[in-house]
Amino acid sequence: MPVLCWASSGRVAADLCSCTSIRSRKGSSRILTSFPVPRLALQNTSVGGRAIECGRLIATSAYSGRPGESPEDRFERRLRESAAVESRVVNVDSEDDFLQVLEDAGENLLVVEVQSEQVCETGLEEPEPELQWKLDVEKAHAQQMAKCTAVKHVIQRTARECPDVCFVSIESDGSSQKEALLRKLGVEVLPTLQFYRDGKLLWEHKGVVQMEAGVGEGVMYYGDAAAGGVHPSSVVADITSRAKLEEFLGSSSDPKVLQVLNVALTSAGPCIKVFPAVVALSRSFQGFANFGRLLGDQNGETRELLKELNIIEVPTFIFFRAGREVGRHVGSSRGDLIGQILQQQEAMGLSPPPPPVTARAKPRSRAAVKRR
Repeated sequence: MPVLCWASSGRVAADLCSCTSIRSRKGSSRILTSFPVPRLALQNTSVGGRAIECGRLIATSAYSGRPGESPEDRFERRLRESAAVESRVVNVDSEDDFLQVLEDAGENLLVVEVQSEQVCETGLEEPEPELQWKLDVEKAHAQQMAKCTAVKHVIQRTARECPDVCFVSIESDGSSQKEALLRKLGVEVLPTLQFYRDGKLLWEHKGVVQMEAGVGEGVMYYGDAAAGGVHPSSVVADITSRAKLEEFLGSSSDPKVLQVLNVALTSAGPCIKVFPAVVALSRSFQGFANFGRLLGDQNGETRELLKELNIIEVPTFIFFRAGREVGRHVGSSRGDLIGQILQQQEAMGLSPPPPPVTARAKPRSRAAVKRR
C-alpha cells in the first residue's frame, strides 16, 4: 500500500508543476517560480476484491435506438448500460479506500467528485443573497441542488463516453470518517471536482458554477478524451520534447498553412478552459492551420523550451509559417484566438475553409421554394 504525503495544510502533496502561476485579469496565468515535488509510484490492483476496470464496460451509444430493437429490448439495454456506468463511478468512504482507488487508476486519469445531498455551493467569494421568506429559501435551495444534480448526470454521461477515464464519487454525509477524508483532500467547497494521475493532484474545480463545463474540459485536457470517442491528440500534436517541437515546425513547408503552438501549463485554469476551442479549431481548420500543444512543466526539456520561447504568461499562442515565428497571442478568450488566426491568414490573402455541409430543413411550402 503506497503512502500519500499529506501537506501541512491538509492538502494532497501533488507535483502540480515545476512552475506555479497566478490568474491574471485577461484570462492568462503568469509564471512565477518553481518547486520540485516527488512523484508517487503506483501499481494496478483491486480494491476490496472488486476490480476497477477503466475502459472495458461502456458502449458509447447508450441512449440511442438500434435497428430492429423493440421498445422492451431498448429499455432493458438502457438498464444494463446504466448499471455499467454506475459500476464505473466508484463510491469511496474512507482514506484507505481512496488510496487504493488512486493506486488502481495508475496512469489513467482519475476524476473525483466530492458532493453532498444537502449542500450545493457556488464556490464564489461574494456572499449569497439574503432571502426573507421561507418559501423563497426553499425554492432557492431546490434550484441550487438541481444544479449539483445536473453535474452528477454530466459525470455519468462522461463515464459512458470516455471509457479510459476512472471516476470516483465521495458523498459528504457529516460522518467523522468522511470529514477526515475531505480534510485530507483539502476540500472546503461542495461540490469539488479533482483530477489525478499517477497519484498526483493535477487540478480542481471548486463550486457548482461552470462545473458542468469543467468536467468535459478537464477530461479533454488531461485524459485525451472527448464525446464521440474523439482523441484530441489525433488533431493537436503533443509537444513533449525539443525533437517533437522541431518535428511539428517542420511538418509543413507551405507558408499558407499557419502553425499554431499552444503553450500551456498543467494546472493553469485558463489553459484548460481554452483547450476545447483549440481542439475544435484544429478539426475545422485542417489544411488552413495546424495546431500543437506544449505543456511547459511536463519535463526538463519542456521547461527549457519555456525559457527559450520567452513565455511569461499562459496560455500563449505562437504563430509560425514554415517553421518561422510570425506572431503571438496571449489569453484564454476563444473568440480572440479565432480572430487572431483569421487576421494572420487574411494578411496572406487567405480565407478560412467553409463550414461542413449539414442537412437543410425541408421548405414548408411551395412559396418558400420560389423565394429560394
